[in-house]
Order: sequence, then structure tokens, then C-alpha cells
Amino acid sequence: MQAAREDDVTGVWVSDRKVAALGIKVRRWVTMHGLAVNVDRRSLANFDGIVPCGLVGRHVCCINDHLKEPITVEDFAEHMKRALERVFEIRLVTC
Repeated sequence: MQAAREDDVTGVWVSDRKVAALGIKVRRWVTMHGLAVNVDRRSLANFDGIVPCGLVGRHVCCINDHLKEPITVEDFAEHMKRALERVFEIRLVTC
């Protein structure tokens, strides 16, 4: 699966479909951030009427649409955790 960002639009895109959203907000010297990744098709059912990022004509997809072998949300979360720890040189803990 080859994912990429596109100039002038937010999110992570695969084959012209949005697979993940990233958000950053700064308000009164406080930063907030978020990440949403569509892993399984079942999680998209409630979003059929939403236009991703207000981009008419663009659609969403999930990671499993592009994998030969589906991955569970739990397995994806573990992969994401390890990647974040590696990239940011941190250790994430479960509360």
C-alpha cells in the first residue's frame, strides 16, 4: 500500500481516497492534536454522508481495502504504537 499526502488538502491519501486524518489546533497557548486512521470497512458505515475535509467528489477508504491480508484494529494499533515510539524516540505506556 502506497500512502501519501497531497498539497493543499489534509489527511493521508491512498489511490485518491482518504485513509487517515490528522489534526492540530493551538488555542490560548495550548496545543491539541489528533489522528484518525480507517482500518476496517465496518468503521466507515456511519460516514457515508460525510464529505471528507469538505472536498466534494473525494471519498474515504480503509487500510484493509488495500491489503491482501486484513489487519485487525488491535494489530494496527500495536504497529502504530511501535512506529510512533521509533519516530519520536519515546516510550508510550498504557494507562
